[in-house]
Amino acid sequence: MDIGFNFTLGNTLPMVQRFRDEGLIDYCELLIDNFLQVPPHDLAEALDCPVGFHIMFSRFIEADRAQLRDLASQLRPYIEQLKPRYVSDHVACFSHQGRQLYHLAEIDYPTAYAQVREQVLFWQEQLGMPLYLENYPSILDGGHDAPAFFQQLAEDTGARMLFDASNAVCAWRNCGVPLTDWLPHIDATPHFHVGGYNVSVLEPRLILDTHDSELADDTLDYLRQWRTRFDKPGATLTYERDNNLDEASIARDLRRLRAVFCEEPAPCALTA
Repeated sequence: MDIGFNFTLGNTLPMVQRFRDEGLIDYCELLIDNFLQVPPHDLAEALDCPVGFHIMFSRFIEADRAQLRDLASQLRPYIEQLKPRYVSDHVACFSHQGRQLYHLAEIDYPTAYAQVREQVLFWQEQLGMPLYLENYPSILDGGHDAPAFFQQLAEDTGARMLFDASNAVCAWRNCGVPLTDWLPHIDATPHFHVGGYNVSVLEPRLILDTHDSELADDTLDYLRQWRTRFDKPGATLTYERDNNLDEASIARDLRRLRAVFCEEPAPCALTA
């Protein structure tokens, strides 16, 4: 298993480079939208390691095709020159009835399926490579439809999951989506995310995918329980931290992740 870190902001480059030089990460995942103003060769020189691309604001489900063609024309030179190990995107709602949402929302999987399928096919064609699509940290019962949705989408489009283990834990905690429902997707994909979560301020108390804290014990237990299914040739696991960017704290989590995949397994308390 290769362990990586998400590079979202230019001012964190020295920290990312230290993680690389100290052997804490094997690659870097770029939130590529934030770096389209930087020439590809400059990015490659600064990072000097393998990369993955995570697209945040394509809004590919909602965007019209002219917008997607334009964005793809910007992304293709980066894909060609940096040769990312994967290109990933989000299955989520960015707006509702024409109004932009403050937080991304989960789609209604049964009613949105046909639109998502057609948009995935088009977006992959424009990018010139398969997509890996991230699961949502569900808070409502509709999250139970997600595993079957992604299975059908893979069969119809070839797009596999960028499986976020901590998002699956959020969905389990919030609405009871069984963690075992995701096992076929863990088996089918080589690319994974993990990050810290937090608890909402207001009632009802929800588990939110905040990327602002250290990894929870249940998330680490999930990785340990199924580590032989996560770990496979070519597998990547990106650690996400977008807020509270304390270098020592992030380094602790990166070491925890490396320990999960190199030490003898310990008994696991996670049974769902």
